[in-house]
Amino acid sequence: MSPRLLFVLVPFLGLLGADDAARVIVKVNGTAITAGDVGFIVATRNVKPEERAEREPKLIEELIDRQVVREFLARRKIAPPTDELAYQIQVAEDVIKKHGDDPAQLLPKLGYTSERMKSELGLPLAWQIYARQTITLPQTREYFEQHRMELDGTQIRVRQIFLELPSKPDEADIAAKAKTLKDLKGQIASGKITFQDAAKKHSESPTRDQGGEVGLIGFRGKLPAPVSRAAFALKMNEISEPVISPFGLHLVQVTEIVPGDLSLEDVRPQIFDRLSEQLWTDTIARERKSAKIERR
Repeated sequence: MSPRLLFVLVPFLGLLGADDAARVIVKVNGTAITAGDVGFIVATRNVKPEERAEREPKLIEELIDRQVVREFLARRKIAPPTDELAYQIQVAEDVIKKHGDDPAQLLPKLGYTSERMKSELGLPLAWQIYARQTITLPQTREYFEQHRMELDGTQIRVRQIFLELPSKPDEADIAAKAKTLKDLKGQIASGKITFQDAAKKHSESPTRDQGGEVGLIGFRGKLPAPVSRAAFALKMNEISEPVISPFGLHLVQVTEIVPGDLSLEDVRPQIFDRLSEQLWTDTIARERKSAKIERR
């Protein structure tokens, strides 16, 4: 949680009574996650009231994840740097004071104690220490070699055939669109139709008039992340399997590769962030297996 988000959260928390905020939602190895904790994460993610019922279960799971990681780090005696944590706490308290409230009085009233705030602010700081201790230089080099095109500034020229999905698609919607794209891929592979003509006839993207030509893209470019990942895994002129994104389904082809020139040292922070994220995910999966999770 960013300390400055408290400026947004303080008015929100005023809607919760102390009793309601302290209501236990779930316990993780005996540690309670309360309605106040859920309210905090709902507010920080800018969840709209009409979306809360749908999104809240996943946010509760995220709070459980954070707690198992917190306990994992505590067992290894990994704590956030004292000075940095003190600075984060001071920033948070200053934000509350600027809003006209006393942190020592406000937080307990709302079921969100100073200790809980300290714990939340300290978690990402402690995790960074663990990740730096765990992620090795050989791992970093290996990751760079395995994902070089994604990282070194390489650009690829891409065509796509795009089929839109309904706003709330079901499995049948997705399966039908995927089948259409697989059939088109087969027709292209057999020479019955070119990719460009298939795009002009079937694609629902504005690029259809250009035969699906998207142009040169970087890994973080014009296409949704899942589509970019699929495209950067292709060889020259290869066509992907149907790729689903938040917008629909895509069939992509690479027609040109322009190599990049960034080195490992240039992108080391980016690689660290990726490996840290994977380490976080792996740690949660392992720790959840032995955690005692009691839902109310």
